[in-house]
Amino acid sequence: MKTARKKKEKDNSSFVTSLMMYLFIYLIGMALVITVFNSLIKKHDKQLTGEICGLVTEKMNNSIRYMTLSAEDVSAVLSAQDIRSSESLYDPLKKCADRKPEILSMGLIDSSGSIYASESEKREFEKWDMLKLAKQADPISISPPYRFSKTGETVFTMFVDMTFPDGSDGYLFMTYPLAEIQNMAYSDSIGSKTDIWLMNADSDNIIQCAGSNSYLIGSWNNALLTFGDINDRDISRYDKWKSKMANGERSAAVVYGIGNVRYTQVFSKIDYMHGWYLVVRMPSSSLSKTMLGFRTTVLIFIVVMMAATTLLFVLVRKRSLRERAVLESLSTHDPLTGALNRLAFDREAEEHLKTTQRKQGALLFIDVDHFKQVNDRYGHAAGDKVLKEFTNALNELFGEKAYIARYGGDEFTVFVKGLNKETVSIRIGQLSKMASAIIPGEKKSPDDLKITFSCGGAFFPDDGIELKVLERSADTALYRVKENGRNGYAWNNEKVINHS
Repeated sequence: MKTARKKKEKDNSSFVTSLMMYLFIYLIGMALVITVFNSLIKKHDKQLTGEICGLVTEKMNNSIRYMTLSAEDVSAVLSAQDIRSSESLYDPLKKCADRKPEILSMGLIDSSGSIYASESEKREFEKWDMLKLAKQADPISISPPYRFSKTGETVFTMFVDMTFPDGSDGYLFMTYPLAEIQNMAYSDSIGSKTDIWLMNADSDNIIQCAGSNSYLIGSWNNALLTFGDINDRDISRYDKWKSKMANGERSAAVVYGIGNVRYTQVFSKIDYMHGWYLVVRMPSSSLSKTMLGFRTTVLIFIVVMMAATTLLFVLVRKRSLRERAVLESLSTHDPLTGALNRLAFDREAEEHLKTTQRKQGALLFIDVDHFKQVNDRYGHAAGDKVLKEFTNALNELFGEKAYIARYGGDEFTVFVKGLNKETVSIRIGQLSKMASAIIPGEKKSPDDLKITFSCGGAFFPDDGIELKVLERSADTALYRVKENGRNGYAWNNEKVINHS
């Protein structure tokens, strides 16, 4: 078996070498094609990313501008009211909010910091320190996203400077769903691998608006975490891009890698959302349909040619191996159980003993008890079934630790490698339980014959280091078990142990 394995390994090595040389030539050609495309893709991706970023930024600017104008209009209307009480001024504002489904809440903050809103909204202000954000309005300020306790959805609040009817200064606030801005980033024309964020230049807070992972859309994170895996050689390039955002530039692009993937990333300033930018990132593999189709056609042609010839190599090799395996199996294995035949077993066992004489192990002779009764009572098909299942039990218990052979009829031989006598004895006991569970007939019946076996064993090197010596000792031990009534096992020169 070891000789056959070495020959097989040598043949496999020769085949793999030939196949690798063949594939190498094809891969060189493919690499040249990809190199040409990559130079075009870099230019294309940068231009496409910038165009997408500019388009989405314009949509967001228009949306926020509409919200801003609406807030300023409401502020102007309230300032013109002939109402001196701030509480009375809040009543028509609340009715206005109820008529506008896109606005989740509206309220007022007077010059003393008193908040005119519902109790739940007041709790939101305290929780998120909204008064501090309101004082930043000049004339508009927008809060970072937060979870609105009333509905559970992510929202942002817009604050607008306002002059109350009594001449005092204060603020009007309006709370919108984040989706009012976030949805501006979605378009069917944007590839599924394109990521779009809103990013705050001062805090590095980012909001996922679109991307390959739909579960992250609407989430709020920090840029240091999101872009923390950038390859070391590209970190300085990314830092320069980030500094341009911090310096208030309207737009800039950067190319960097994360692992083996290259990305083109562009930011664009959102005019009506102070300190916020739109960031669009596309992987280098994001091509237009035309480029993708053309490149795909070329690559498919190369791959098909390579696959066809590789398949021919493999099929010829597979057929050769299959024919050889059939011949080798017929010459070394029992066709019924798949165990080794006697000739193959003796060869492997003798080779092992020559190279590992100082290591421990055992040789077992096993006979299935009264096997003729199984054939006579249930038929030869049932007998074959018992032999197969008994072989499976041997493989399960000893596996790679042994050579297992069927010597003929109901006789089996097991050459155990590297296990001590106590361990082998335990597994013989386990084999007895597994054998008794074998059902000889088609269905389990109370009067079924119980499958048992007799086993004689010799331990090496104690009982000998030559196969013939071990076989004589194991055969003598097996004979004593049979003389003792079968259904047991014995080691050379030791007493018979009956299976319970």
